[in-house]
Amino acid sequence: MSGNPLPLLLLSEGVLKVIGGSVFLFSPTTILKNLQSAPCTATSISLIRNLGTQTLAFSIPLFLAARNDVVSIKSRRLVYWTLLGREGLLALGLLGQIGWSHVGQWKSPVDKGAEERERLLEEGLGYDLKGRDEDVRWDERVLRKGLLLWVAELTPFILGRIWILTMKKDWFV
Repeated sequence: MSGNPLPLLLLSEGVLKVIGGSVFLFSPTTILKNLQSAPCTATSISLIRNLGTQTLAFSIPLFLAARNDVVSIKSRRLVYWTLLGREGLLALGLLGQIGWSHVGQWKSPVDKGAEERERLLEEGLGYDLKGRDEDVRWDERVLRKGLLLWVAELTPFILGRIWILTMKKDWFV
């Protein structure tokens, strides 16, 4: 490993991805409690487990690139760019979901809310409107908070990769 810290960084991150992916895969409700109110649906659990499987899969190139043979050393830059692309797109997608949830919240209470209220009042279910609206707003806040936590978790990795790819080019030689 001479003076280059990149192999150790790759190994460390690979281990972190195995740990994180395992939590997503084997204990999805641990993750979901930050995204939605209980009980968790089977669909939500399945999606989180799929993300865990993807996270575990992304540890493989990290472990392979951490080796010190010629092929592994040459592949490190590509591995880093690939991971930066994945994490960057994931962060942008999460931020997009947060933004669209705000846009949807601004639009829906006026348009859809009035029609829904009228229908429920006609059916004699108007007593349930206030609680249901509060539940929806609560769920939206919990989801946005969870998505924002996820972005916060990704940010150091994204910034670190950008810094290493632009400022530490000699680590890839």
